[in-house]
Amino acid sequence: MSSKEDQKKPDQVVFDEKQKKYDSFMRPYATDLGSPQIKITDLSIFKKRASYQINTELQAKFNELKTQYEELQKLATQTQLVYSAAFGFEPVIGHTYHLYRKNDHENFLSILSPEECTFEYLGSYRLETNFMWKKLD
Repeated sequence: MSSKEDQKKPDQVVFDEKQKKYDSFMRPYATDLGSPQIKITDLSIFKKRASYQINTELQAKFNELKTQYEELQKLATQTQLVYSAAFGFEPVIGHTYHLYRKNDHENFLSILSPEECTFEYLGSYRLETNFMWKKLD
């Protein structure tokens, strides 16, 4: 015959067989019909607020990257314009040069300032250390 302690406990009784003690009070969930009801928290407000904040932050980062992209695109266009022009000298990094258009619509780079030249003035450029041309005006 089995002893009273070895008998199987009813399903509604929470008894830990390994530790040989009742532990319903330690459970993170309800173990009895009389226990408080577990209610699922409405997270829709939290999710909406988090979603709005994430979208706002991502939109700001996107706009920042878009601005940087547009600046790079502008710099690339300016650099291409200068490199496609004719010049018979090696430009020095950090110096300012002036871009002009001849009557035959050919662009050329010169050290002459706009006051000293009669051709159509297109702008002044400085050669940067990364060999890109930066428009100064």
